[in-house]
Amino acid sequence: MIRHVSGIAEIVDDVDAAAHFYREVLGLDVDHQPGGGYSVVKVPGVLHFGLWSRAAAAEATFGDKSAVDRIPLGFAVEFEVESVGPAAEAIGERGWDIAQAPKTEPWGQASSRFFLPSGMLGGITETPWARRLSQEQQAEAEEANTT
Repeated sequence: MIRHVSGIAEIVDDVDAAAHFYREVLGLDVDHQPGGGYSVVKVPGVLHFGLWSRAAAAEATFGDKSAVDRIPLGFAVEFEVESVGPAAEAIGERGWDIAQAPKTEPWGQASSRFFLPSGMLGGITETPWARRLSQEQQAEAEEANTT
């Protein structure tokens, strides 16, 4: 059922502050619009890493920005599947509660969300146009200093 991890997002109260941390402290490239509910951090070797406001996550999951108390701070993980509808049905048939029924997001991605055993937000997605790595992957070995 699962093809790969499609994305990881840190759920935060303040996306602007989080974007500042990832850009200024960690030195990563961040696609960020001040005041926005979602930003993308470009991390080599990671297909998708986002910063997601609790309010935006609540709206996406429950259709209500004021449901922030139902969205935990921390990390969310989503898994790419071949087809969200049948995968969500299979998860439900295995006794797991679906928090957000399959739907098509405004950006065209199909998704369904549930809570992981830890209480963190998880989901399944169908994103055929993003099933390839968009960043070059390379590992650089640091030469040992033997002085």
